[in-house]
Amino acid sequence: MTKSFFRAVKKICIRLLVIAPAFLLAPFTAAAAELNSVRQLSQSGFESLSKDLAAVTALRALSPGVTLGLLGFDVGLEVGVTRIDHGVIWRRAGGGSVDVVTPRLTIHKGLAAGFDIGATVGSVSGSGLQTLGGMLRYQLVTPGLVMPGATIRLSGNREIGSSSVTVRSLGADLVVAKPLVLITPYVGIGTIRTETSAPGTILSSVSTSQARAFVGFDSRLAFGTFSAEVEKLGSTTTISSKIGFRF
Repeated sequence: MTKSFFRAVKKICIRLLVIAPAFLLAPFTAAAAELNSVRQLSQSGFESLSKDLAAVTALRALSPGVTLGLLGFDVGLEVGVTRIDHGVIWRRAGGGSVDVVTPRLTIHKGLAAGFDIGATVGSVSGSGLQTLGGMLRYQLVTPGLVMPGATIRLSGNREIGSSSVTVRSLGADLVVAKPLVLITPYVGIGTIRTETSAPGTILSSVSTSQARAFVGFDSRLAFGTFSAEVEKLGSTTTISSKIGFRF
């Protein structure tokens, strides 16, 4: 059973490696949908859109909740899928499918004294948006033989390359994790504050603050690492996975 499980995970990782670059490039194609009809929304509709944009652009943990150490380095490809809450408004604004795929390239580097830093670049399918973000993580409690570890993470994220809508997010999370032999399960809670505006329209900027909770695991395999996570941000659910290399 264990061997078949790892074979299945390996197949998933290989498939993600193949499809992730395609998703990263998708918003640059001529056929890609874009949020170029935001001006047609009412103010209440724009407020609903801003909550969905917060969900699809937010940075996620997808890490073991344990700092990497001074020499540690992690690079990976992440793919998340979010079902948009306000599908009618999303499409009215020019968006594509309500099942939004968010591929990202992520890099984390361990520092001294329990700190990590990270950066990410990605895209949001069906919107024409690309994202750029960063994070700072600190190990509050070092995991032991019995007790789990705890880290606090601060993150920032913004869209790039869009003339119709701007999205800026700041997040703070507490992650608790317990490293085991081959797998590190983790849970976390946090909050995301997002500022959304539509330049060149009469729509007022919108600020939203939403709580989030997530659960996931990180595993070390012979060929790299594999992580999976389920997150609830406000009323929106996102399922994510990441494959990568850590040393």
